[in-house]
Amino acid sequence: MKKVIFIIVCFLVTITSFSQQTKSSLTKEDYLLKSKNQRTAGRILLIGGGVLIGTAVIIGSSGDRSFDDAATLGIVGVIGAVSAISSIPLFIASSRNKKKAKAMTANFKMERIAPFQPQVLSYHSYPALSVRINL
Repeated sequence: MKKVIFIIVCFLVTITSFSQQTKSSLTKEDYLLKSKNQRTAGRILLIGGGVLIGTAVIIGSSGDRSFDDAATLGIVGVIGAVSAISSIPLFIASSRNKKKAKAMTANFKMERIAPFQPQVLSYHSYPALSVRINL
């Protein structure tokens, strides 16, 4: 019984360690969608930050304020600045993903394979699809 369990465990280990990857990588459309979503999020953060900064400046310059009001407007202005600055990495990532999508190409060609028998000198052709990603 121990030998049977040992053989089954060895068989399962070899199956998982030598099998091909089944999960496909991101496609061109996935990269373009990801780029669009990142660009939209970056715009929202940039516009929202600008609105918060503008609100803090306009309300702050419209007369005498107490210390509590000035502190609140300062916090609103800082939150707006952080929001606007945090949009920069999203724009950079969006640009990078768009470049990856443009760099992807797919080709279809006929590949030649050598026969398994050493006596036969002819090659067999089979269709092959290749995806090229320039990173």
